[in-house]
Amino acid sequence: MEIRHLQTFLAIVDTGKFTTASEQLGYAQSTITSHIQILEDELGSPLFDRLGKKVILTNFGRELVPYARKMLDTYKEIRSLAAEQTGISGDIVIGAAESLSIYRLGEILKEFKRSYPGVNIFLKNAICNELRGMLHTGEVDLVFTIEPAITDPNLIVTNLKKETMVIIGAPESALSPATFSHPPAPETIILSEKGCSFTMGFEKYLRQKQFTYGNPLSFSSMETIKKCVMNGLGISLLPLYTVKNEIEQGSLSMIAEEKLLDSFYTQLSYHKNKRVTAAMRKFIEITDKHAANWT
Repeated sequence: MEIRHLQTFLAIVDTGKFTTASEQLGYAQSTITSHIQILEDELGSPLFDRLGKKVILTNFGRELVPYARKMLDTYKEIRSLAAEQTGISGDIVIGAAESLSIYRLGEILKEFKRSYPGVNIFLKNAICNELRGMLHTGEVDLVFTIEPAITDPNLIVTNLKKETMVIIGAPESALSPATFSHPPAPETIILSEKGCSFTMGFEKYLRQKQFTYGNPLSFSSMETIKKCVMNGLGISLLPLYTVKNEIEQGSLSMIAEEKLLDSFYTQLSYHKNKRVTAAMRKFIEITDKHAANWT
């Protein structure tokens, strides 16, 4: 069994397709198939069921996943330990909420790559609870989330900034901080995807205010939500940093600043059992420096 075989196995698990895994890893599809056949022959059990174009893990394959992740994590730590003897290099896998990738991480990544070009950065976007799950499975090294304060005892968490959450509408919306203070809400509610901290926060707010609303619209893309609000399709709850420019330019209106919700923070987390490599330590230092200047 070779590390590259486990890397191929997990790439298929994460992408759901042999073809996508081959593109991600830079292998021919025949090589991907060969890696899995070698693993299955060595372990004496099939790892995937092929149902047409779909690839589904077998029961044995599902049981193998956490062990494979643990072995790859150990392998990465060994490589990082060796690399630190000659300089800062290696890999960092970062998970981040979409809004933070777009509005917060750009300058951090730019400075880090300029300072440490030998480090490979891999960025994964997901909703906050999924990102925390990735820390527990070892899929990522660091995660950036925006949500109420995390209390997981297995994670090391830094609150980088307390964020302002605002309810936004189209410029021509009849709603205002004064008219929005009493139910019912006369406009369509636009939510982020199910399970997102913004969705849960907005739904909690609406319950507290006893607003009544019908079937909401739901989108996974923050930019789509903003465009829909601009076009008068409804109102939504987003962090101020994502809509500040549009509010100043007049393409969005701020209906209310939300103060009933639990405080939202941009947070940086990693697992308490994770070995903090030199590359991770430098990334955290650069993050802290930039976060001190966030508005």
